[in-house]
Amino acid sequence: MPEGQLSLFGDGALAAAARESKLESRRRRGGSGAGLRAAVLGSGSGGNATIVESADGCLLLDAGFSCRELERRLEMVGRLAADVDAVLLTHEHNDHSRGASRFARRHQVPVYGTRGTYRDPELGGLGTLARPMGPGVPLTMAGFRIKVFPVSHDAREPVGIVVESSGGYRLGLVTDLGRRTAEAWRSLRDLDVLLLESNHDLDMLRTGPYPWRLKERVASARGHLSNEEAAAGLDELLSDRLSWVVLCHLSQTNNSPAFAAAAVQPVLDRRCSRAKLVVAEQHRPGPWLDVGAGSGWHRGG
Repeated sequence: MPEGQLSLFGDGALAAAARESKLESRRRRGGSGAGLRAAVLGSGSGGNATIVESADGCLLLDAGFSCRELERRLEMVGRLAADVDAVLLTHEHNDHSRGASRFARRHQVPVYGTRGTYRDPELGGLGTLARPMGPGVPLTMAGFRIKVFPVSHDAREPVGIVVESSGGYRLGLVTDLGRRTAEAWRSLRDLDVLLLESNHDLDMLRTGPYPWRLKERVASARGHLSNEEAAAGLDELLSDRLSWVVLCHLSQTNNSPAFAAAAVQPVLDRRCSRAKLVVAEQHRPGPWLDVGAGSGWHRGG
């Protein structure tokens, strides 16, 4: 079968149903609310995915679970795969891209990624569903303005993502980065929702069971942010408009939700920030994060 072609009785039949479901989803979406909502479907080394929506459209940021698990977790937050208009990948590592190809083919959803990300052979079967994105290239889809920017991580061409609704509400996602860079932090200013990596506690990493080489990789400039680095980075990004801070990609071995929150909450308290702190979990979705007067539209959630 040619690359990207779908069989009549396999994905092709599912795709026809998916197209009809998507049309119905768009009819249900309706309205002109300009707010923004997001829910982390799960975050950690076992898989990462976040749904972001407005009245105009719905995006899936990363697809690091199997297709079936993505569908299950979407249902857990009151959504269907048919609600998703596009998938955006931050990079090719399996915990961010595992279900992207199957989900895209099954539901006829385009997948956006950098050229480096698409060098991964696991993403080679997307065919015409593969769409390019990259730093410095303006992108608009499903009613959102998208900006991507390079981050420091040991992937081929990793990026962070900022999505902005038609009403100007902004969400930023940086879940795999070994250090803060000036370009990334410029891109993350003036957000309403910040999803920020808080991967490890330094003492737990030093004394934990990882081999020394892996410890060095995690703590390197192309590895992952520690709780302390996340707190320092957040201090630079706080603004009056920030409503939600979500700590993501916590290590199951070298961190705990309590340690991550204990490192970051004092920054919010010291700055008298009104932002609410949430720690994303690996095994279940988190709460809906709402911003904007138009964010209370009814879409079944």
